[in-house]
Amino acid sequence: MYTRRQIDMLLSRSVAAVERAMVVLYERQTEDEQHSRTAKYQNGVGFSGAHAKKGTYYAKWVMGGRSLSGRHLINARRIALRHSKQLVQAANHKLSREREE
Repeated sequence: MYTRRQIDMLLSRSVAAVERAMVVLYERQTEDEQHSRTAKYQNGVGFSGAHAKKGTYYAKWVMGGRSLSGRHLINARRIALRHSKQLVQAANHKLSREREE
């Protein structure tokens, strides 16, 4: 199982981890939040209201096959670190499913 410290360290060192984090957080948004690029519900899932617009932009950029760099990477990393508790949950959930298979 992953710890928050492990995920934070990975996010601090890896561009790929930051890019994956943007996609994971975007996928955790509700469908209407994804379309409106906002956080409509205070459910602790996906991007916060302060990060929904930029996070959605970064996630779609990455899903389009492009890579983050420069100030966009810095901003995305900051967003990912802010939401790393969710990323730990997502990583551990994925790990549990893989172990069951």
